[in-house]
Amino acid sequence: MPEAILELDNVTIRFGGLTAVDSVNMRIEPGTIRALIGPNGAGKSTIFNLITGIYPPTSGNILFMGNKISALKPHSITKMGIARTFQNIRLFGEMTVLDNVKIGQHCRTCTGFMGALIRGGKAKAEEKAILEASLKALQLMELEHKKDELAMNLPYGEQRRLEIARALATDPKLILLDEPAAGMNPQEKQTLMSMIRKIQEMGLTIFLVEHDMKFVMNLSDRIAVLDYGKKIAAGSPAEIQKDPAVIAAYLGKEVC
Repeated sequence: MPEAILELDNVTIRFGGLTAVDSVNMRIEPGTIRALIGPNGAGKSTIFNLITGIYPPTSGNILFMGNKISALKPHSITKMGIARTFQNIRLFGEMTVLDNVKIGQHCRTCTGFMGALIRGGKAKAEEKAILEASLKALQLMELEHKKDELAMNLPYGEQRRLEIARALATDPKLILLDEPAAGMNPQEKQTLMSMIRKIQEMGLTIFLVEHDMKFVMNLSDRIAVLDYGKKIAAGSPAEIQKDPAVIAAYLGKEVC
């Protein structure tokens, strides 16, 4: 098997007497699109929070490119190459579209306070690199023409894409998308699907949580299914659609 970019090894997290994620094992190969599905409250976003260091696991290990990240802080995990978006949009509404994306480059800069104040050659070179990387991310998300607008003035679907652009600006190897198609109309979802495939073609690995089953089935290479914090199935889209445990817990019927 190809070396995994991300591994969850018997990962569990408890909040008091509630076990939100229960002994989950998962392996994601580089360059793939992996989806995580399940009913509301199944623990999907909690797994994203575990991977990105918002919560430390109660037990088990999380490895990224062979390195244990279970005890690291979120900023350290981002710097290693994991970026994410959130279920609820978290943009700086009164900042421009471009400035929102530039923030994602912060983890890749070295100039300190004094260097930025003096604006020497190193600081100017970094500013140029930040601008170029940010514009590239906006171009990929088809938002370059909106770069000078305030983020809060963008339509909902474009705000979702702006969050992905900001995540791309961190220069990740793995990007976690938490319900990226939520609230989008069918045309917006089709456009987003095309953009996610372009991200994959760039060599990135995508791990997404999504409730739109047609979106998931048409986009994903493999799918894992959670129910009450436990992984109950994993496989190709065709296998998941026909899995009796998945049908009983979540899908209710096969998805065409």
